Amino acid sequence: MPDRALVLTADHSPSGAVVLRLTGELDHLTADRFRRAVEEIPLRAESPLVLDMSRLAFCDSVGLTELVLVHRRARTAGTSILLVGLSRELRHLFELTGVDRVLAAQEHPHRAPGSGG
Repeated sequence: MPDRALVLTADHSPSGAVVLRLTGELDHLTADRFRRAVEEIPLRAESPLVLDMSRLAFCDSVGLTELVLVHRRARTAGTSILLVGLSRELRHLFELTGVDRVLAAQEHPHRAPGSGG
């Protein structure tokens, strides 16, 4: 089975936030790549992690699990994560699974800390 594309791009903003842009699909085939990328980002109280999901086309249950694990890791480090740019489909998935009660989400990426908007 071919690997689905997941492109991850990390930027450090002047405000101190780390912005990780996800493009493609976060699923059982790409979750390890996502986990490794997030593990390379130093999580500190002064550096919130912003996950820009505006170009994420698909997320399955394994992807949701990885997002919750990142949230837990951030809390342990004394910081937070913010998901921005969720599509209508992803927002619906978050609501159906209850993930919306765990993860903070914001509709527009340009309003996120460190997004430059």
